[in-house]
Amino acid sequence: MPILTAANLTKIYGSKRGIHHEALHQFHLSVDKGEFLGIMGPSGSGKTTLLNLLSTIDTPTSGAVTINQTTVTNLTKNKLATFRRKETGFIFQDYNLLETLTVGENIMLPLTLNKWKVKEMTKRLKLVTEQLGIEDITEKRIFEVSGGQLQRAAIARAIIHDPTIIYADEPTGNLDSKASRQVMESLQFLNQEKKTTTIMVTHDPFAASFCGRVIFIKDGRMFNEIHKGDNRQRFFQDILNVQSLLGGNMDDFHSIRFK
Repeated sequence: MPILTAANLTKIYGSKRGIHHEALHQFHLSVDKGEFLGIMGPSGSGKTTLLNLLSTIDTPTSGAVTINQTTVTNLTKNKLATFRRKETGFIFQDYNLLETLTVGENIMLPLTLNKWKVKEMTKRLKLVTEQLGIEDITEKRIFEVSGGQLQRAAIARAIIHDPTIIYADEPTGNLDSKASRQVMESLQFLNQEKKTTTIMVTHDPFAASFCGRVIFIKDGRMFNEIHKGDNRQRFFQDILNVQSLLGGNMDDFHSIRFK
């Protein structure tokens, strides 16, 4: 049974001059529990709009999103805020960590907001930081650690409260190739070992090759969909092939690397 479904999702942005732009057109999507889904497409294709609608950050002009059997597009503002805090985890390109807090305090923030007991928070912090190999930086400040460590801290913050779904928006966008690999291996580990459902927007074919399925969007509509199978190298090549069919500005896609 799908953990998330989107039906007839349409998003239209207006302007003061009365000009409207349809960023997404009657989009359908189903995501299974434990799936690692990648979303790709040229700039302006609608992929970030789709992620924002699926993650409840934005509301559709029409259509519905259902997560864990709850139609989130019908929730009141307060109920939606509670749902988002408990059921979702977010990973952003620019980390979105607070400089006034230590790395550990940043990671525990969702638990603090959900009023967990300190003992339980400390126990969960130890668990997730060991999983991600960052247990030795929890007392450090944001400016004292590397970009790759910051992004793994952001992943730890996203998973510490056991959300139903993790949403990742260009998680390797600010990272070099070594840090990108570490971050994607961390997400892959969580998906394979913990069955964490993850939906990720990326320009990077290397990052996308860690997914189990990748959908491609063009002009707010589904363009293509491919599945990994058991050969990541072949999947990587399939991603490049669809990108060449997709066209658009190929500068949108990060430098290609595969090892």
